[in-house]
Amino acid sequence: MAMHHLLSRRAFLAGAATLAATPAAAQFPFGSSRVGSFDLGRVFSGAQNLFEGMSLGEADEIRMGEAFYGPFIDRSGGPYRNRAAQAAIQQFAAPIIRTSKRPTLQWEFVLLEDDTVNAWALPGGKLAINKGLIRYCDDPAELAAVIAHEVAHAELSHALAQMKNEAFTKGMTQVGREALSQRLSGAGGALTGTVLDALEDPIYGMITSGYSQSSEFAADAHVLQVFDLAGYDPAKASRFYRTLLQLIPPDASGTTSLFSTHPGTRERIVKLDDLARSGKPPAYPAAERGWAELKGVFPTRRVYRRTA
Repeated sequence: MAMHHLLSRRAFLAGAATLAATPAAAQFPFGSSRVGSFDLGRVFSGAQNLFEGMSLGEADEIRMGEAFYGPFIDRSGGPYRNRAAQAAIQQFAAPIIRTSKRPTLQWEFVLLEDDTVNAWALPGGKLAINKGLIRYCDDPAELAAVIAHEVAHAELSHALAQMKNEAFTKGMTQVGREALSQRLSGAGGALTGTVLDALEDPIYGMITSGYSQSSEFAADAHVLQVFDLAGYDPAKASRFYRTLLQLIPPDASGTTSLFSTHPGTRERIVKLDDLARSGKPPAYPAAERGWAELKGVFPTRRVYRRTA
């Protein structure tokens, strides 16, 4: 983790200790239990969503992406130390990222030193994929679907939508909610400094464990839009989800950014296949640059290898 991040973290913890040692009512102006639209009793208990009604936008997404990308890479095992593999994944992802309709986002992509089968996307176009996932992709369309799905989360602002869900606020610590509500009650409510520190853990949990069901369905549907623009066969859009069903035990209850329990994943496969049937075969083949190089480094696990 970068030294400047550690310093800001220490500053936040020191401030949090001061908050915890001070009566809650004294931390806010006017001697009132309400500040602006915030009911402090509900804020501290997690019953009020701090972001509801806030006008969060692209600048906030970019700020979160820039603040968290480096620390989250560190928390996820760090970058895979192979320049050729990093260059290959950049080449492969480039045509998918070019389908974005958000030119102001500074898209970045990294291959992580992590053998688990997962990938994640931060707001602002910051993406990561675990090297372990590539070992289970037997066709370039499978890897393209994963990348397109993660691109969709950033493209469609799913993090901002989820932050406005009451469950997101409940997932924060009480100290984090107090610090965050104090900053947001002031002028501007900018996502900077202490606010970003309070958001780090809940944002990390959100991107690595998965978004809401509606957001995951929307990201899946976006895969087919990307396939149409990038030249991939829509009939292959659900292939990697079928691989996930082989990898995850049938009684698994946890979720990841890609997997949402067996019933949920099966439903997503059905929806993707239904959408794919209404799609057209690609007018031109996908570029697939970097695919051969990636498979040279990460050959497909033979037990899961499938025929085309």
